[in-house]
Amino acid sequence: MHYSGEPEATSTNVLWLNVAFLTVTPLLALTLGPYYIANHGIHWAEIVAFFGLWYLAGMGVTAGYHRMFAHRAWWASKPVRAVMLVLGAATYQNSAIHWCSNHRTHHQHADTEDDPHSIEEGFWWAHMLWILIDEDEDHDHSNAPDLTDDPLCQWQHRHYFAIGTAFNVAVPLGLGLLTGRIWGMLLWAGLIRVVVLHHLTFFINSLAHMWGEQPWTDDETARDNGFLAFLTLGEGYHNFHHAFPGDYRNGFRWYQFDPTKWTIWTLSKLGLARDLRRSAIDERLRSRWKRIKSQYDSQMDEWNEQVRQRVESAEERLDEALEEMRSRRHEWSRKANDLQDDAREEVRQARIEAERRAVEAFRSWRGELPQTVQG
Repeated sequence: MHYSGEPEATSTNVLWLNVAFLTVTPLLALTLGPYYIANHGIHWAEIVAFFGLWYLAGMGVTAGYHRMFAHRAWWASKPVRAVMLVLGAATYQNSAIHWCSNHRTHHQHADTEDDPHSIEEGFWWAHMLWILIDEDEDHDHSNAPDLTDDPLCQWQHRHYFAIGTAFNVAVPLGLGLLTGRIWGMLLWAGLIRVVVLHHLTFFINSLAHMWGEQPWTDDETARDNGFLAFLTLGEGYHNFHHAFPGDYRNGFRWYQFDPTKWTIWTLSKLGLARDLRRSAIDERLRSRWKRIKSQYDSQMDEWNEQVRQRVESAEERLDEALEEMRSRRHEWSRKANDLQDDAREEVRQARIEAERRAVEAFRSWRGELPQTVQG
């Protein structure tokens, strides 16, 4: 079963190490961060290190784990793959084999009971509870034979926690020795960066299936959200990704914020990446047209009724204006002979005004008609 409300102790396996890690690290970050700022301030180098390592480690997940290893949307030589595996381990999001196996299952069974982090089970399940409460200790990685047969991925799978810890201690410590702010670097470039990157990644499983638009497909709950893309190095264009998972881009338009796409493209220009895959434009357009057509068909009856009511209302206004104009013309013709010349001009202007209003009413009625029948 999936988590729904309070878990049953007899049918779930609580991963206490994950519980401890994902509970203690945020508490430490929330406690030590303000304490350190209050006593030592914050140095510009700590800010630069935080964002720099956030970007690098984030690329390990977005460009490495996700777009290269999980979807084979691009590929690289062994040195580049090794760097991506080390950076991915530095996020403490499990090994590439385990991460990609879960992710492939998510795409295959999105929003069903077989989806490991289905949003149908609620925000918190999709966000992180699925990591804490596991139904299967002996995970089946049979959907990732390409990775289980890869010596580099095997090495990272066996040692990923040690690799991540070595990176998260050695790199911030080295930066601290260079800047003279060892504790600040360990805090900002290490602990806080890990916690922030955790929950930004988790947002793709939770918020990106709840908040945003569905311009490409509504067969699943995935959504495009530019704000989430800004926080997650481009991963927020999740509706496009679920429609075209084999594309190395999530934000396929040039102006969409997707630094992962730009990083992969830059690596390709340097000869460090190859086989960059793009979804064919006709597939993208066909998918979008299918969605627009479906929306049109579903609302056609409503639109027809709305247009009919607007045309009938405009027609009533036109009839009223024409009747008023005919009535006034008759009255003015009867009285015209009794009026002096100076009054006749006033009558003429009034008649012109009535005719103008009638023309406007006609134009209003005509404007409500579909273009094909306006003539």
